[in-house]
Amino acid sequence: MTVYEQELRKLFDHSDLVDRPQFSGRVCVGDLGKDLRVRAEFLSTHISSQYDAIRLTVLNRTEGVVDRTLLRFQDVWGKKQVPNNPNFRSGVIPHLWDDYGKVEWYAYHPTAADYAALRDAVGQYLSAFRERTPELERSGPKLVYICAPLRGDVTNNVEFARQKAQEVFADGDIPVCPHLLFPPIADPNNPEQDAKAREMSLQLLGSCQQLNVYGPIWTEGMWDEIHHASKLGIPMMTDQKTIGRTPPRRSGRKER
Repeated sequence: MTVYEQELRKLFDHSDLVDRPQFSGRVCVGDLGKDLRVRAEFLSTHISSQYDAIRLTVLNRTEGVVDRTLLRFQDVWGKKQVPNNPNFRSGVIPHLWDDYGKVEWYAYHPTAADYAALRDAVGQYLSAFRERTPELERSGPKLVYICAPLRGDVTNNVEFARQKAQEVFADGDIPVCPHLLFPPIADPNNPEQDAKAREMSLQLLGSCQQLNVYGPIWTEGMWDEIHHASKLGIPMMTDQKTIGRTPPRRSGRKER
């Protein structure tokens, strides 16, 4: 397996970005539904041996290219600092460097949060072409995702989410509450485990028919879930007449 394939698998394997992803060299190809496919490939935009972007091409199997875009790592992640390295006092533009066949990240290695941000950027683009699956039209009790704050006073926040899940259950719907699922097995203070839990939570959200947002202050992690639900066309309910604060800018590490 090449380094390019390893990196593409980090983005597209076990995610809801594309269906049935297949990998070859610097390319990943997957389904978007019906006749649409997407091709993702590493691209060098400046220096031939420095791969600093991913190009996404949406294809119709009979009509060819529908649309394409370029996601530069610098645009998604910004310029990255390299601590204790005097050669990069002003930071480095993230890229994979192909040094005569030896491929690796140059100076800066992306974190779990970086990969999550890149997945989000890819997902926002592809959402314009992917049709929502018929899950939302199912009959009977709805799957209702509980969106509530977690960080800070974790114990009380988990109890708050449990109470809201109980209310949903009492109303006859099925609560999907990540606060009751992940904190016992994924440490919120461990960046890698936390990023993985947040990614899995968004996958759970994709299977729900409604998002319920609770609490007077909506954290950045909650906004991630709100944006994701909006992207997928999932109806949202809130217990607040007004939003506790304005939506955050979509960059940097998120707080749930």
